[in-house]
Amino acid sequence: MKRRLCLTLIIIMIAGFAWTTFGKDAAMPIVIDVRTVQEWDKGHLEGAVLIPYDQISERIDSVVKDKSQTIYVYCRTGHRSHLAKEALKKLGYKDVVDLGPLEDAAKILEKKY
Repeated sequence: MKRRLCLTLIIIMIAGFAWTTFGKDAAMPIVIDVRTVQEWDKGHLEGAVLIPYDQISERIDSVVKDKSQTIYVYCRTGHRSHLAKEALKKLGYKDVVDLGPLEDAAKILEKKY
């Protein structure tokens, strides 16, 4: 029993290492800030891409080609990120997550701004 538990834990650790080493790049979500340039300039999440919500439909395909890729969107209050999520869903993007305001997005993704 003890030996089986140890073996199970080792397998879980190896699988976790393999995921963090090899699998994460293929499934890395993209984070999109849908605020204005002026808001972006005052602070944004590390690694985020700026596409104002009113330009999301026209510019998303230059950033995300795979419509099954996870996309996180955030804004100042949550209203524009909601609109951006709906626009992306209409374009066929399958996995869009509305993180709401910048502060919430930072907490959820554990990123600085």
